[in-house]
Amino acid sequence: MKTQTTIKNIKYFELYNNSIIRIDETSFSVGKILFQKEVSDYIFLFNGVLSKVSGNKTYEYKNDEFNLIETKLSIPMFLGNDTWIEYESREDGNVDVRFVECGKEYLFSLKASKGIHWPKYDKNTSILLLSEPNESYVIACTKTGERLWEYKEEDENLKINGRCIPVVDDVVVVISLYGAWPKKIQGFNIRTGERLWIIQSEARHEPDTFFLGEDKMLYGCRGYVVKPGIGITKLNPFTGELNVSLIHEDEEFDFMPWNVTMHDRQLYFVDNRRGNEIGVIDVDKRELVERVPLNIKKKVTIGAPVVTDDKVYVFIDDLQELRVFEK
Repeated sequence: MKTQTTIKNIKYFELYNNSIIRIDETSFSVGKILFQKEVSDYIFLFNGVLSKVSGNKTYEYKNDEFNLIETKLSIPMFLGNDTWIEYESREDGNVDVRFVECGKEYLFSLKASKGIHWPKYDKNTSILLLSEPNESYVIACTKTGERLWEYKEEDENLKINGRCIPVVDDVVVVISLYGAWPKKIQGFNIRTGERLWIIQSEARHEPDTFFLGEDKMLYGCRGYVVKPGIGITKLNPFTGELNVSLIHEDEEFDFMPWNVTMHDRQLYFVDNRRGNEIGVIDVDKRELVERVPLNIKKKVTIGAPVVTDDKVYVFIDDLQELRVFEK
């Protein structure tokens, strides 16, 4: 890849439908469309949905404008276009939930003694997955509030990774962590909660975050493994078969598994060692196939690249700079 352009003095960056979102103190833009902004306004891009929160009002971006949506319980968390969830904990250990999908509202209460967090919605089965803020349990329920099953992590030394609960067809993958390292990975039937397989991990090479490939396999990578290098992992969600290998074994890499982007059959990361570089891993070849130095003089930490079919975007927050690479 090669540098196409560098955009300076950019305080915030997201990419929405191939349009760059820029935010300043009094305005923000989506591509070439400029909007006025109050100091207290918040702009969010989550699950592919762009929204604006202004006071106690929430707006969803559609057809080049922000449209007010009706909320009742809380600021909504969007789970897809025209689909969101609101929830509010009660003192009796229940959580009031409002789920809206394409204009249809579902109201129910759910027993969740410690509250819920990181909601995920599987549209294929119409099932909600709700994890606990301290990541000790996962609750599966229908969008009408019927409780299907619950998995509770009994080992007090482990926490469920609520940020990453992949769903592949009828399989839910739950990752239990010891610190930042997977200690236990399990597959469950999304409708019944039946455990299909379990992996007890001691290798400390596996990532805590997986990405779904078009072949329905899960892929991930991490740097700073026990032995210097990069750990590449392929997980079959239907059988629990785990394939882990190390590449570039004599060199340490500084990036976290959640700061990775998968596009097509490649994983993209930014190495945060001084100078920084973009790394590209081919999951089929299981090789580091491209390395692009960023040559940054200041010591900075960079998150996951944003990748499209023809471009790679790297936002350097410390420098308020966006670099755009052409594949």
